[in-house]
Amino acid sequence: MDTVTAAKARLEHATGLPAVLDAAYDAFEYMLPAIEAQQDPGSAAFTAFVMSGASAANGRDEIAAAPSLPTATHHVVTTAGTPATATAQQAGAALAGLSRSTGQQAEHGRGPVGRRR
Repeated sequence: MDTVTAAKARLEHATGLPAVLDAAYDAFEYMLPAIEAQQDPGSAAFTAFVMSGASAANGRDEIAAAPSLPTATHHVVTTAGTPATATAQQAGAALAGLSRSTGQQAEHGRGPVGRRR
């Protein structure tokens, strides 16, 4: 979950709309492999992770269409640091925290989380 934690920190410290959009795009990109790693059909959380994967992909696509997203950004995502050894509960908690940060930045138009621009 290291990449999810790093994406959350980057998003929380992003300042200005282009930086927030860029960090949010990457956050959604990092969510996807972490979510996919939890999509075990034998798990009680299978449906929740499948549905959250679709939502993360949709969020990423919406941000990609934003005119304020920096065009020079090259988004490269690696699955390193998103081991399948995390439990569903650990992954869910990390992803929920990242989702909350993404929502806070988008909803309130803040610079670093907790401070108005």
